[in-house]
Order: sequence, then C-alpha cells, then structure tokens
Amino acid sequence: MIPGLKEFLEHDLEPLEHVRTIIPGRIRKTRKFTSGLHIRFEYPVSGGAKIMAYSSGAVQEVFVVTSQPEKLREFERTPSKSKPGAKTRRTGLSKNELDGITAEFLQGLGEPEPSPLIPSPFQEKALALVMQGDVIVTAPTGSGKTWIAERAIEKFLAEGMSCWYTTPLKALSNQKYDNFRRLLGEEKVGLLTGERKEKPFAPLIVATTEVFRNMLYSGDQKPWLAVLDEAHYLGDEQRGTTWEEVIILSPPQTHLLLLSATISNVEEIIGWMEKVRGTRPYHVGEQERPVPLRYGFLTHGKHVVPLDPGLIGYRRSVRSQFNPVRIVETLEERDLLPAIIFLPARRDGDRAALRFQSLSWRDRASRFEMFAEAAKDNPYLWENPLTSSLIEAGVASHHAGHLTGWKVAVERMLAAGKLRAVFATTTLAAGLDVPVRSVVLPTLMTRDSAGRRFLSTLEFHQMTGRAGRRGRDKVGFVILDTEQDKDILLALQLQNAEPDPIRSAFKVNYHQILNLLSRFGFGRTMNILEKSLLLFQQTTRSGLKEAKARLSDDLSKRIDILQGFGYLGDSYSLTKLGQWALLIRHENSLVSTELIRRNLHRALSPADLAAWAGALTSGRSPRQPVCRLDLRPLLELARELERLEKRKGIASMEISAGEAWRKAACVKLWAEGEEWERLVERADIEDGDLQWLLLQTAEALRQLEDLPLPVASTAKEARGMLLRAPILW
Repeated sequence: MIPGLKEFLEHDLEPLEHVRTIIPGRIRKTRKFTSGLHIRFEYPVSGGAKIMAYSSGAVQEVFVVTSQPEKLREFERTPSKSKPGAKTRRTGLSKNELDGITAEFLQGLGEPEPSPLIPSPFQEKALALVMQGDVIVTAPTGSGKTWIAERAIEKFLAEGMSCWYTTPLKALSNQKYDNFRRLLGEEKVGLLTGERKEKPFAPLIVATTEVFRNMLYSGDQKPWLAVLDEAHYLGDEQRGTTWEEVIILSPPQTHLLLLSATISNVEEIIGWMEKVRGTRPYHVGEQERPVPLRYGFLTHGKHVVPLDPGLIGYRRSVRSQFNPVRIVETLEERDLLPAIIFLPARRDGDRAALRFQSLSWRDRASRFEMFAEAAKDNPYLWENPLTSSLIEAGVASHHAGHLTGWKVAVERMLAAGKLRAVFATTTLAAGLDVPVRSVVLPTLMTRDSAGRRFLSTLEFHQMTGRAGRRGRDKVGFVILDTEQDKDILLALQLQNAEPDPIRSAFKVNYHQILNLLSRFGFGRTMNILEKSLLLFQQTTRSGLKEAKARLSDDLSKRIDILQGFGYLGDSYSLTKLGQWALLIRHENSLVSTELIRRNLHRALSPADLAAWAGALTSGRSPRQPVCRLDLRPLLELARELERLEKRKGIASMEISAGEAWRKAACVKLWAEGEEWERLVERADIEDGDLQWLLLQTAEALRQLEDLPLPVASTAKEARGMLLRAPILW
C-alpha cells in the first residue's frame, strides 16, 4: 500500500459499523498530493464506494463494501491524522459500548443447577422404535444419541441377544470399548479393530465397521442389534463402500441403528434402505441442542461480540499475529474455558502449545498424577516435547501425529476438567466425545491432500458441535479469532447451513468379489452390487442404465483378472487359491495374494516380510529412508498388476515406489529392534504416523497368520516383533 494508507484504513474506516469489507486496488504514479495522505471520494458503486488515496507521488484505488457509501464523503480531500499504533478512533463504538455488547453476549454463562438426567422425547421415541426395527437417528452433536444406543444394548443383552457397536475409526472404537466396559462390566464387552482382539465372543462387540463387514462376509455373525455410529461415513470416499455392504449384507433379524449429527438427504437414504432391507426404517430427528450455541468473535480489544456483520470492523487487525496465549487468557477472563482451538495443521497446534511452556495453571498435581498413570506402561509419553505445557500450563496439542497414549491422556484430562485448552486438528472433531464450553476457530481454512481449502459444512458442524457440555454448561460458545472478513461472513453462512447430501462412493474390489462369490455365487453377487446406493441415486433411466453397465463391466474385468491368476474357475467358483485369498482384505490385497502365490516371500526373514507388508500400507510415509533393502520383486509385481488393470480400463491402486521404500525400511528397522526415538528422528516421521504405519502392518500380518500356508508362522513371528511399546497402549 502507499504510505499512510494502511494506518488510515485500520484506524478510520474499519471501525465504522456500516463498512463490511475493504479491498485495496492497483497503485499508479501521480504528480498530485506529493506530501501527506489525501483521500478523494470517487463515486458510489453497487454495494459500496470507491475512494482514491494519494501519497508520496502515488495514487491507489480502494473499494469499500458498505451499506452507507455517502458517509465516506467526510474523508474527501482530508489528510489522515492517524499514526501507526494510535489508540483513538474518529468514529465507532466506545470501550463502554463494546463492554455492554460483550456482557449481553455472555449473559447466562455458567453451569446449570444439578438435576437428574431426563431423557428427551426423541431419545425415548428412538429407543422404543429400535426394539421394533431399523432406525436412523439424526440429532445435533451432544444431544444424547449415544444414550439411545446404550439403553438399547442393555435391553437386547437382558434378553440374551447379541449386539455390535461399530464406528469408522479405531480410536473411536477404543474409546467406546472403555465406556461400555465401565457401563456393562468387563466380561460383557469385546473389542475387534484389526490389530486388537479382546473377548471376541462377548455378548457386545465394539468394532470398526470394516471388521463387522468382514464378519458379515462369512455369515458367522447374526447380531440382533448393530449400531452404526457416525453414519454420515456412508458417503466417505475411502470407507463408504464398507458401510453400504454392511447395510446390504446385515441379516433381516438384525436391527440397524444409524446415528448421525445430520443427514441432509435422509429421506433418500430411508428409501434406499427400504428397497435393500425390505422394510422401511424409522427416522427420528431432533433439531434443538440440549445446550444452545452462540456464535461470536474476539475483537482486537479482547472483547467477545456476536457474529454480527455490523461489528465486523472490530475483528483482529490484519497486522496482528495469531496469539494463542492471548486467546486463552481472554477466554479465561471471560469464564469461557475449557476450550478446543482448531487449527489447520498439526505443527500449528504444536507451536501454539509450546508457547505455554513457561506458564503455569492450577491443578498441576492432578495433571501430573493422571499423566503418570497413563505413562506407567508407556514411558515414551514423557519424551513428548509438549509434556511441560500439558502438566504445568494445562494446555495440550491433539492430532494424529501424536501417540495414541498421548491423545487418550489429553482426552481424559479434558473430560475431567483438568485442561483449559486443547489445540486440535479435525481429528478431535470426528466423533470423539470430548465436549467443552467453547470452541475457537482462528481460521475457516483447512488442509488436505489437495492443499488449502475452506471447511465444509459438515466439518464446521463437527467442530462447533464440541461446544456446550450437557449438564455442565447453560450455553456453548463458538468464537472466531480472525483477521479475515471472509471468515466471519462464511461462518454466518455455515452456522445454519445443511451439509452436502450423502453421495455413494461405492467401488468394486478384489477381496469383496472373492468373498461375495464364495458365499452367494455369481448371480446373487451381481444382485448385491446392484443394491448399492450408487445405483439407487441414479435419477434417470439412462443414468441408471449407464451406472449398471459400468458396475457390471468393472466386475467382469476384475473377475477376468482373478480367473487369469487362478483364484476363480470358469464357473466363478473359488479355487483352492481363492479359498485362502479371500482372507486377505485390504486395498492392495491382490498384490499380497500374488506375492504369496508366486512364492516371492520364501526367502524373506520375519523382519523382511514385515517390511514388505508395510510397503503396501496407506497413510503418511516417512520422509527419509533409514536402511537399504530389496523391494524390487514386490514393486515389479505391483507395476505388473497396475499395467494389467490399465489395459483393461479399470481403476488401479498406484503404489509410489519412493513411499514404499521408506515405509518398508522403517518397519524393518523397528522389527529388528531399533529404538523408538532414534527411528522417529532418522526417518523424519511423527510418533503417531509411525505408530499408524506399524499397526497397519501388524494388521496385514495378522491376516497372513490366518492362512493355511507356511507363510502364517513367519507372519506371526513378524507381527510379534512389531507389537511392543509404544505402539500398544
């Protein structure tokens, strides 16, 4: 900007109530007004005004979005008196007026009077209906959907009927497992998540949705109740196919209970389930939150004001930096703690937590005791550089880059009221039951594999839904702390917006084909695939015809490949090879089965077999290779399969050679006994990502253990070499 313009805009225009947005334009040379800053009102335009600013031989256009452009005339040809850092403002609200707005916004803040938990009408209705058939429950986060599942499970178990509780995430399944053990007792609850297998014959099994789907493939499980938590995952790109298969394959006797904060196209999902299941599911919806939310933002003067476009000029200045200490101190002054502060990237949360290392907060002894208990069997937790901030200052970082033990300790402290703030990524919003009084959003941007983007409506509601604790808060608060007008305007749109409708992400894959053909034969397999939500959502006859043709073509071509490798006979029956190949169930299953069929594993040691299994996992890769090993046979096999799929014109799972090398090397060193801290440093990988890599590898090796082949013993030994602290918790 030209000299003096930035200060003028910040101190004279931004505070005006009627000014919404200021957009500086191009700069040109001029001979006019060579000294000082001069402002000329140019003309009113639709929705605002254009002003010309002159200073030091340059002129700059400035577009101002305002409802009262005529009021800008007072600045015409007026030199700015503003100086950088000036405290006074020519117009706008006084401090006393902002104090009054803040007091009104925070009115009613605090804890409600203790009272017994009385079920809401929608909870009682859903509980009664799930005893009769399938039910979809849509209700805001924190409204008590889990209560419905808990009471239903108690009723079914009391009648001697088995139940499953499924979630899309292993971390969420582990949390629910702990909750149900406390509720029902250790002996009644089991856990199946791939790498963990606890009491698999218990009357209630808590599991990931993938594990439940695998049980349905075999036909061994016929529970009377199956809870599908976080049901919006039905449209997830990676997991959606599994959810559709669960709904299609669940036996008629099983009552399905789908729980979700919101499904905007719920009537369409109901229609699909009725067609697939033969009976129409009940829908119980609830709009009201038990703890209402208020949306606001922090001002540059540490006031907390409503999310009102008229106050947008009081947001944090563009020249001020995000200051986590200032945010937490302001929230504490306003009695708005505890809080979750969502940030776009992991390192943002870690850096924010590190700012508190030299600070202290009450309840240090309690936090130390809780952390020591969590670290009793996992001493690696003490090595986390954020431990001081956690114990001394009562703040923490929470994201997928931390060890599970760390995240569990943080969640337990937060639930116990021992933390004042947690800096988190979207991981903490995805279903984990850790409500707080306030949620803070310094930005509405996030990052994914495609780069930076704005939050989706679903992500926004998942995050903001963490605000307001039932029985502990009268009101929950969603607070923005941003220097961007667009964040405030977007939040106004998102707070009442419906999320995008669920769209099918159904795909055909090899282990799915083998399992369906083994149990149902070709005719019924095609019939099952045609029951997918993908085909149901085709709204025209031509669209349906094309989608069916694509699905049939994909199935036929993959069957051709399976027949070519000897897994299927001419009549689509499974050969002896196919009978064991169907037990390998992950996205690169065909690479694994061909590796074994071709005896490429014969000369591998247990550590090498673990390394090869690790090369085929998904997730973040280490940034550095840590040892040499020969992956050429595995990678040549993967390339051969990719070329075959591409020739047939079907989607292939491309494996990055570089990532595969780095993953395999990391797994190999760990299997051979490398120390955790040294491996993390050498591989340049975060604790949580290394843990995830090793657990996925262990899960792949467990599947090999189930094979009636010599590789099973090597896989068992390899898995045992991986499963040591700190990856277990």
